[in-house]
Amino acid sequence: MASITSAGLGSGLDVNGIISQLMELESQPLDKLQNRAKEAQSKISAIGTLQGALSTFQARVLGLSSASAYKSLKGSLGDSAIGTVSTAVNAQAGSYSLAVTQLAQAHKLKSQSFTSVNEPVGTGTMTIQFGTHDDNGTTGTNADDTFTVNGDKGALTIEVDSTNNTLTGLRDAINAKKAGVTATIVNDGGGYRLLLSSSDSGEANSLKISVDDDDTNDTDTSGLSRFAYDPTATTNMAQTQVAQNAKFQLDGIAISKSSNTVTDVLQGVTLTLQKISALDSNDAPITTSLNVSRDTSGVKTAVEEFVKSYNEFAKSVEGLSFYNEQDKSSGLLNGDYVIRSMQSSIRATLNQGLGKGSYYQSLGAVGVSFDDKGTMTLDSSKLQKALDTRPEDVASLFAVNGVSSDARVSYVSSTATTQAGSYAINVTAPATRGSFSGLAIANGPITITENDNDMLMVAVDGTSSGQIKLAAGSYATPAALAAEIQSKINGDSRIKDAGAGVTVAYNTTSGKFEMSSNKYGAKSNVQITATGSTTETTLGFKVSQSGSGTNVAGTINGEPAKGDGQSLTGTGKVEGLKLTITGDTAGDYGTMGFSRGFASKLDQTVASLLSNNGLLRSRINGLNRDIKNIESQGGTMIRRLEDIEKRYRAQFSALDVQIATMNSTSSYLSQQLSMLNNLASGNKK
Repeated sequence: MASITSAGLGSGLDVNGIISQLMELESQPLDKLQNRAKEAQSKISAIGTLQGALSTFQARVLGLSSASAYKSLKGSLGDSAIGTVSTAVNAQAGSYSLAVTQLAQAHKLKSQSFTSVNEPVGTGTMTIQFGTHDDNGTTGTNADDTFTVNGDKGALTIEVDSTNNTLTGLRDAINAKKAGVTATIVNDGGGYRLLLSSSDSGEANSLKISVDDDDTNDTDTSGLSRFAYDPTATTNMAQTQVAQNAKFQLDGIAISKSSNTVTDVLQGVTLTLQKISALDSNDAPITTSLNVSRDTSGVKTAVEEFVKSYNEFAKSVEGLSFYNEQDKSSGLLNGDYVIRSMQSSIRATLNQGLGKGSYYQSLGAVGVSFDDKGTMTLDSSKLQKALDTRPEDVASLFAVNGVSSDARVSYVSSTATTQAGSYAINVTAPATRGSFSGLAIANGPITITENDNDMLMVAVDGTSSGQIKLAAGSYATPAALAAEIQSKINGDSRIKDAGAGVTVAYNTTSGKFEMSSNKYGAKSNVQITATGSTTETTLGFKVSQSGSGTNVAGTINGEPAKGDGQSLTGTGKVEGLKLTITGDTAGDYGTMGFSRGFASKLDQTVASLLSNNGLLRSRINGLNRDIKNIESQGGTMIRRLEDIEKRYRAQFSALDVQIATMNSTSSYLSQQLSMLNNLASGNKK
């Protein structure tokens, strides 16, 4: 009997169909497992969408986290041609009248004419100083004019030798100093002239040019002395523009300033003057209005965007977690704990009171609330009122901010560990500058003699100066000489490059020169390191006179704080709270209200949710683990199904053979019976 090689051929059964149906039944657990994997993958994709919505919401939150945004003001002039107005966060709202009668301008000088830019100009030393020239008003003479040195501007010394003793070389040497004077060369058609211009405008920035000419004559019109300009004596350079201050009236008060950019008349207001006011029929300047008002448009827009972004975020969450009772449809994350946990974290942050550090305790206090459907809403009028009356406190409601009750204390920064609250500030010792007083000298004219008492060297904040030479001559008062000393020290290249500087003054009560570093704190110090032969007797300065500053010391919240210059940084509960203390006395400095506003808190909450160890990433990691486990279980199940199918096929193959054999036997017996019947029928005949 031939063997059966194809399932069902021997039996006539649809063996493949039967096995296929049986395997469909056997594969149902695998199908359910694969559906679970697809569902987990869909949830991962949905959580990715949630992460995107949360990141967008966080970006809007960050737009509210800067305290300075809540304090901005804007300025305007009724006559915009007069100038412009800009404001800083510490400006105060107000309205004023303004009339401009004179614009500031810089001092400008021109040299005599040279035939070439490469013509020699002589050699020696040129010293440029800044100060105020008081004209006696007498035509044709400078005899009783005066020049008072501007102690706030360092003197400029240029060495002119064989490497730079041309008109071009002198120009470049002056400009290389970058010390308040600009030099240019102009061809006026008849020759080349050196033009010098003070970089700063104003009466106190008039130029005085002294030379030490190698030809030994410092005042003639040859050699380097051709560039000498002393408004009280030799004027070999010609003045092309007088130095003058800006003059204007603010609410009828006459004011004079060295620059057309005025920053110190109204707190936090920068006024840039561009034009003199027109005159009325009586030749009086016509006033225009200057208004400073709080600019809340940016804050309102930011809050509106915050509300809009929250609602967009809530809508995204709803789209992923909804359940429709009517058609039984649901979002991919319906019932998932990640939604509940995330919503709980955000709502807890929004509903939490801010504590003692903030005047406003809830978003509802400034018009931000929720309706009965959970949608965030904004009452713009309520927000505007809060911004108009308590801008600092609105800043504290949203941002990380500190509000001081004492003008001598200002908030600088904080760290993530700084806790919100209201903290008492006490200063046990204010910061001081390194300073010393010289020996007593007479309050009268002082003569500085070259190579005698005209030299000193100092060290300021750890930086040693080069040799400092004072201008020889008679100084009418010690105060005039103090300005000269200060100017020359601050003009020293080593001191200047180190960012250091000094203030020198004469104390009429003690009869002593006083020298102070411009820096506060323990790193602040000044010292006399060398002097001329008679400097001690005429100026009261001697070698080793010195003084060091001290850091501010005190407590914040009753706990010792760390002092560094004028900065006081908290410890303990107020760890990282950094303040600037500008007072000069010890005692109670009020309180500092430190707040982590809702924007800051929300930013921290969202950042935590989005972090690598946060809720969303943890849920994604869990789903990936589920998928991996499903894949492992699926692999095992597939191998088991393969074995089952093999077994089914073996069993049905055996059955097929048996049925085929039985069919063959049945056919044979049928044939034999038919033959017997035929034989029986033949015998009867």
